[in-house]
Amino acid sequence: MKKTTQAIINTINILYKVAPFFIGIYCYLPIFSKQENRIYPFLDAVYASFKLYSGTTESGIPVGGFLQFARFLAIAATLSIVLGLLDKVTDIVNDLKLFNSDATVIYGDSDYADYIFQDLPSRKRIRGEEKFIDRADRYVLMFPDDMQNLAFYNRNHEQLRGKNVFIMLEDISRQNIENPLITVFSITENCARQYWKDYPALRSEKIAVIGFENLGKNILLYGLQVNLIDPNQHFSYHIYGDGSEFRREHTQLEQMTPDEIIFHDSGHYEFAELLDFDRIIICGSQNANRNVMIAGRMLAAAPISCPVYIYTPSGDIVTSLFGKGRLICFGTAEKLASADVVFNERIMEAARQQHEFYCRQYGGTPWEQLDCFKRYSNVSSSDYMLTVKRLMSCHTPPETLAELEHIRWCRYHYIHNWTYGVKTDSTRRIHSCLVPFSQLSEEEKIKDIEAIRSKMQDEMAK
Repeated sequence: MKKTTQAIINTINILYKVAPFFIGIYCYLPIFSKQENRIYPFLDAVYASFKLYSGTTESGIPVGGFLQFARFLAIAATLSIVLGLLDKVTDIVNDLKLFNSDATVIYGDSDYADYIFQDLPSRKRIRGEEKFIDRADRYVLMFPDDMQNLAFYNRNHEQLRGKNVFIMLEDISRQNIENPLITVFSITENCARQYWKDYPALRSEKIAVIGFENLGKNILLYGLQVNLIDPNQHFSYHIYGDGSEFRREHTQLEQMTPDEIIFHDSGHYEFAELLDFDRIIICGSQNANRNVMIAGRMLAAAPISCPVYIYTPSGDIVTSLFGKGRLICFGTAEKLASADVVFNERIMEAARQQHEFYCRQYGGTPWEQLDCFKRYSNVSSSDYMLTVKRLMSCHTPPETLAELEHIRWCRYHYIHNWTYGVKTDSTRRIHSCLVPFSQLSEEEKIKDIEAIRSKMQDEMAK
C-alpha cells in the first residue's frame, strides 16, 4: 500500500512539472502556425512554452485562462525544482562536513537546540531535520520534552547503534543508562553544576533554596558534593518547597553530617527570617518569571544584605530592572546549552583518567566496561576537583583533602541510597567503606591519600 501511494505521489509530482510545457504547446502552436513570419512554428511554440517556467508569456499573444493557468503552474514547478536543487546543495554541504572530526548533528526544536548549534564551529555543525543523517561523530537530541527525545531515539535506534549520542532528559535519571556511548544530560543539572562552579562556597554557610523543582533538587545535590571545604564544616541548607517526594527517593539524607538539610515543605517563609542567611538561591525551574516576582517582593519587603541568586534565562532583562548590585542572575540559556557545558568533555576525560590511575595502581574494571553508577561517581569526583584546587592553593594537607574526598565519595553513595555493611554487596547497595575516614583501614586511607597526591601532581604539572 505504501509503495502504491508513493508511486502515485511521484507520478503527480512529475505531471504537474511537465504539464505547463504541453499546455503551452497546445495553446501556442495553433497561433504560431497561422502567423506568416513564423518559419518554424513548432520550435517557436517549444521556446515559448519553456518561457512559461520563468513566469513570462510570448509578447503580442493574448493570454487566455488556460495559458494563464499553465503559467502559474510553471512558476510553482520552477520553485519546486529550485528548492529541490537547494536541498541537494545542502545535502552536499552536509556530506562535506561529515568528513570533519567531531561533526555533530543537532536534532530537536527546543530553544536550547539553537544555542548549541550556534556555539559549534560552522564546519562541524549540521541541523538535522526529518531525515536521518548518517556518518556523524556525535548526535544531540534536544526536543522540548523527554518523550519526544526517546521517541526519536527509538525510531532511529538501528542507525544510532554504535554512535555517540547525547540525549536531553529532565525527568529520567542518567543512572539508568548503561550504554557508555549514550550520554544523558539535563539542563537543570547543567545549571546546578555551573552555578556552584561560578559561585562557590568558601566557608560554611546557611543557605536558603527557594523553589524545589528539578533545578532546586540539583542545586542541593551538587552543593552537598562540592561544598566540602573542612571536615568540621557546618553548612545548613533550608529548602523552601515540597521535598516530600525527594525524601522518599533519597532515604539517607541524614548521613550528610556535619551538614544539615532542613525542609520547609509548605514553601512559606517570613521575610524577617531571610535576613539570617548567608546566601539565597531563588531557583524555581518551571516558571522563571515567578522567580522574578519573588525576588521583587523580597527586596521590597526586607533589607537583605546577603547575595541573592536568581535563576532566569533572561538575566540581562532582570539586571536592568533591579540593578546589578541587588541580584545575581544565573542560568542563561546561552551558557547552559553551550557545547562546553553539554558535552562536558574536560570533566569526562578527567574522570576517565582518574579511574585509569586507580586501575593501574590497584586493578579494576576498564572505563568502557564500568556501569553507569561507577562511571558517574568518577565524574562527581572530577566536579569536586575545582574545590580541591582552591584548597590546594591554601596549602591544605593531602591527608585532609583525602578525608574530604572520602566524605564526597560517601555522599555520592548516600544520595543513591547505599548503606553501610560489613561485606560489600553492590546489588543490595551495601558498602563496607561507608564509614568516617578515621575508621577506614590503613590500606584504604593510603589509597585515598595517594589518589589525592596524584591529582595534586597533575595540577602542578599543568
